[in-house]
Order: sequence, then structure tokens, then C-alpha cells
Amino acid sequence: MSTVISVLAALIVLSIFVVLHELGHYCAGRIFGFGIVEFSVGMGPAIIKKEKNGITYALRALPIGGMCQFYGEDQADTGDGKAFSCHPIWQRMIVIAAGPVMNILTTIILATVMLMTYGEYMPAVNSFSFENSPAEVAGMQSGDIIVAVDGHELSYYNEVSSLIRAADSKSMTLEVIRGGEHIEIEIKDFYSEQEGRNIIGIVMEPARLKQNFFGAVAGSFNYVWQMIKDLISFFGMLFHGQVSSGDVAGPVGIVSMIGQAVRTGFETVLRLGVLISANLGLMNLLPLPALDGGRLVFLIIEAVRGKPVPPEKEGIVHFVGLVLLLCLPMLWLTLAPLLPFPLPAALAAVRKTSRKRRKAVRA
Repeated sequence: MSTVISVLAALIVLSIFVVLHELGHYCAGRIFGFGIVEFSVGMGPAIIKKEKNGITYALRALPIGGMCQFYGEDQADTGDGKAFSCHPIWQRMIVIAAGPVMNILTTIILATVMLMTYGEYMPAVNSFSFENSPAEVAGMQSGDIIVAVDGHELSYYNEVSSLIRAADSKSMTLEVIRGGEHIEIEIKDFYSEQEGRNIIGIVMEPARLKQNFFGAVAGSFNYVWQMIKDLISFFGMLFHGQVSSGDVAGPVGIVSMIGQAVRTGFETVLRLGVLISANLGLMNLLPLPALDGGRLVFLIIEAVRGKPVPPEKEGIVHFVGLVLLLCLPMLWLTLAPLLPFPLPAALAAVRKTSRKRRKAVRA
């Protein structure tokens, strides 16, 4: 029974982000006077239906996503001023982009709440890994929380190790928080010939670092920017064959992760929600058929050509794209062991979460 409840809760959580996405389309459409046929929460048969101002609002039986259906959305110019195709291209572009933008805005709000309430895990000095280590000689102390390396502010816990390894071994400046104060510490000559890499000689453990409102808002924007870079990095790794099947999750995998998070607690759900919301927004902006980014591409083509692509041809492209996006995760699980290169999946970036290592690590 607990598994069923967890799966149901996971579907509801995932649906909230999809409904917020559709709400973005809905709000932008109402602002510009687009005709809206229906706005529904869930899928399947309607449990509750109500019509107001010509719009049908429905609550449907299956807690899987939602829908905002515009009047004349998949038709040629009908001459009706309320039809989707009759509005200027720039308005249609805003309405289409409003869904992903709503997800990104949701990410910023959730990340702000997360950073204020729970904080972010940052690397703190637990001890020194050997006597007279470069860090100890430079004046670092147990309990120092590292927040920046050579002016680069940390976005998550594991980032510090890669930044230290990439730093100039002759001199590096760490910004730490000690007793609530920000202190800069210069560490010199920390390349280890024996290890063949930079080592400053500290054992780190994760420590919570909470932010005030303005710091949390700034941190949330930085969080989204980091997600953008991670997504770009993922596709770079994808094309170089550096992505394994363990890095890919389809809809079933996402539901499973949310279900586990629900059993763990609200903080885990909130952190995973930030990741899912950000990826839902960013992935939808990709110029792929069946996604909002693909629809934006067709509007750009219309602007260049001076006339729209025939609706039936655009519909075929989006349908094929949708089938591919739905099937690729399944194809991955089936064929990945047989192929010398990886296949992309629509929601692969969601799998790349900022997991915090709970055990001490050395740097």
C-alpha cells in the first residue's frame, strides 16, 4: 500500500509542474486575447467540468499532467480574431514560450525557498589529511566553509574538488566563512608530485549554508544558470559517447525518483522538484519537434517565409517527434547494451541531480 501511495504522490508532484507549465501558456493567452477551448488538470475522463467565459475548466480522473487547448491552434488562418493562428507571430511566440518560462520562474521561487529554509550543502573543513598541509600552513581551520575558489562562487558541494584541481598550483585564493565572517585565504605550492594533481590537504564534509532572502534569490538565478551549463555539458558528453544508461531516465524513472523522495521527506522532494522544474522548462525550449522549442522554430520559419507551414505538415512533424521522444527511453533500455554509442532521451538531464556526498572526502 505504501508503494501505491508513493507512486500516486509522485504522479501528483510531477503533474503539478506540468500544470504550471500549461498555466504559463494559459495566462499569456488570456493577456493577448487568444481563444481558449479548455484548461484541464489531469488526463482521461472529466470528474468535474465547469464553463466560464466560453472556457471549459476540467478536473480529470488521471493525475497525469494537464492541458491548455487554444481555439484554432492546429488550423490555418480562420479569419476569426480569437483563433491562435490569427494573432501576430510575436504574440504566438510569447504564448508558446510562456510555458517553459513559467517552469523556470517556478524553479527560481522553489530554489529561493530551499536556500532560505534548508540551505545548500557546501564543503566544510573537517580535518587535515596530513601534517603541515598547504591548507593548514595557509591558515585554514576546522569548521571553515568554502564558498568560492579564485573568485568562482560554488554552486554545489562537489564542485570544489574540480576547481581545486584546475587551479594554478602556485597560488590559489579560497573564500571561506568562519564564525559568520567571510575570509580570504591564499594557498601556495599545493601540487603533489606523488599524486600527480593539486592537493591542499583537507578532509571535507557537507555543511548547510542558509541564505537570507536577497542571497537566496541571487543563488536561485545562479542555480538555474548552473542547470543550463549542466544541460549543455550533458549533450556534449552525449555526442562524445560519454553517457551511460545509468545517466538516462524516462517518465517511469522520474516517477520512481519522486516516489523515493516522497518517502525520504519534504526537503528531498523540494530539492528534486527544483531540478525537475528547471529541466522541464529548459528541455522544452530545445528546438525539437513536439516541444515548445520546436513550435518556436516553425514560427521563425513562418516569419522568414512570410507564410505559415501548412498545419497538416507541421502536425506530422510534431507527431513523429512526440513518438520518438516517448520511445527513445525504452529503446535506450533495450538497445544500449548492444550499441557502441548512446541514444538521447527526452528527460535525460533530470537524472543529473546535485547529489550531496554525505561522507568525508579529501581534496
